Amino acid sequence: MIIEKQGGDSDREVAERHGWLQQTYNRWKNGGTPRPDMYASLAEFLGVPHDELEALVIEARQAAASPVPRTGVFNTAKTYGRVSDRKDGKYAFEAFNNGRKRIPEGRYWIDIDTKVMEPALPVGTRAWVDPGVWPKPGHEVLVHAKGGAAWLGRLQSLGDGTASLGRDNGQPVTVRDVEAVHAIVLSERIPAG
Repeated sequence: MIIEKQGGDSDREVAERHGWLQQTYNRWKNGGTPRPDMYASLAEFLGVPHDELEALVIEARQAAASPVPRTGVFNTAKTYGRVSDRKDGKYAFEAFNNGRKRIPEGRYWIDIDTKVMEPALPVGTRAWVDPGVWPKPGHEVLVHAKGGAAWLGRLQSLGDGTASLGRDNGQPVTVRDVEAVHAIVLSERIPAG
């Protein structure tokens, strides 16, 4: 399970504010999973319901045991989109549902095939995206614009049909004509097969 710190706080400051040990927080950032007694504070930190966090932890543990998840809340997810510009972190979403839609409505995954978010989202892994999670600044997101294009990044701001994204490679991007912003809620730490 991968988590990111919010804002410009140090790891120590984030951990202290939430009553965690710094090494516990660092372990989560590097793919470790929390114990059940930590679910409540971690769910609050991530802005997800307790039950959803528990399901995500179970899924992450299963994924760690097997590169192909066999059971869990993300098994019904499908892959959508494909990288159309690796350097820009841009994805193309083809029309589906008899050409009426380009933006998925339920949980889905994308294959990470761009280095714009490394090391947080390494090339060759899979990221699960959930349109039902309200994105906040600091969240890793996929921003959909008109015409079936979407950009990967860390949400900095959103308003008036425009989204600003930060990137781990240091090259920010501004997306105009935003139609949807979907939060990345889980990512693999092993190459997708």
